[in-house]
Amino acid sequence: MRLFTRLIAVCLMTAALAACDPIAQAPAPGAAIGTRAVIKGYNQEMTAEITDVKGKLVVTEFQWQGGDSVVRGYYRGLFPVSGRSKTYHWEAEFDESKLEPLFPLAVGKEVAFSGTSRDVESGSAANFWASLSVIGEKVIELPNGARKVYVVDIITEYRKENLVKRKTNTVYYDPELSMVLKSVVLEDGYQSFWRVVSIDPPGEGNRATPSQQRRAGTVMI
Repeated sequence: MRLFTRLIAVCLMTAALAACDPIAQAPAPGAAIGTRAVIKGYNQEMTAEITDVKGKLVVTEFQWQGGDSVVRGYYRGLFPVSGRSKTYHWEAEFDESKLEPLFPLAVGKEVAFSGTSRDVESGSAANFWASLSVIGEKVIELPNGARKVYVVDIITEYRKENLVKRKTNTVYYDPELSMVLKSVVLEDGYQSFWRVVSIDPPGEGNRATPSQQRRAGTVMI
């Protein structure tokens, strides 16, 4: 009986914590399930579609035509908090409220926080530190109109035992769509780049699709 009472108490505490979790509260502005974009990068094309919105968590599936897919979860569509494919599954654990002072976005705003990135399959983990800085505003021209974006530098440093890895991702983020429209990553001395070339809102008849098949090689999103 005592064990049952304790289990009930744990369940109630878990529910209360979920209710207080910023990621489970008001939805990310503009994020709409079914929004689909065509991306050019890595010498190929792919689609990115918002498949779920849970509070401030925006889930996006990246798909190569006739090929593999990668599912990523983003806080407000901006900061990656999880990733899953056939070969890996990781999740980040941190205090999401540390990101809220960045919103609404404005040039000069910045936040920093730390957390843990876990490999769900193996159970291994690495500590990380991240900082986000809004460094500018731009306009990106797309076939269905111009989009105002904020340029945000995302610096992430991972530490596991004596190994330290640092990544800088400069993203061009559309707050009305809760979606990144351009990304430039610098990691291990190598720069990678991709950009959105078209966007279809939910319910559009002509859905965006890649014009090329996936080429050989592995692409990380």
